[in-house]
Amino acid sequence: MMRKAPSGLRDRVLAAIEIPALGVWLGALAGFAFVSAPLAFRIVAPLDVARFAELTARALGALTVWGYVLGGLALLAAILRSVGAGDRTWDFGRAALVVLALGLATYEQRAIVAQMQAMPDVRSAAYHALHARSAQVYGAVVVLVLAALVLAAVRRDD
Repeated sequence: MMRKAPSGLRDRVLAAIEIPALGVWLGALAGFAFVSAPLAFRIVAPLDVARFAELTARALGALTVWGYVLGGLALLAAILRSVGAGDRTWDFGRAALVVLALGLATYEQRAIVAQMQAMPDVRSAAYHALHARSAQVYGAVVVLVLAALVLAAVRRDD
């Protein structure tokens, strides 16, 4: 049995929470990847590699916390938007993308970045291997958040 379509106003309010939360999270991730990290690498790293590593680790830590806040808001909104929806499949899929993104962000912060911080030589091959893994995981988080944002924006309840 199909459920009745949710209130248009209720869905618009929830969309007005979910879509900006995902957009701000995605923007913060992209800002770090394409602006802050490259600038820090060019300006700080040549002068003090240890400070560069600390700056990057702290920035990723802050991004993870904001990811929890913004991803949590988006997740809650997606779940609430699914209540009473005729077809919940895409809502649950979107929620799953956010959960995966949050899980990967947590893994990056607690496992990869923690290992990078513990390394005494940021120029070592082991550090560079961790950095490559970090970039892959970070990229996956970006793709997952982007996919969730697109699905949230195009959602229709016909």
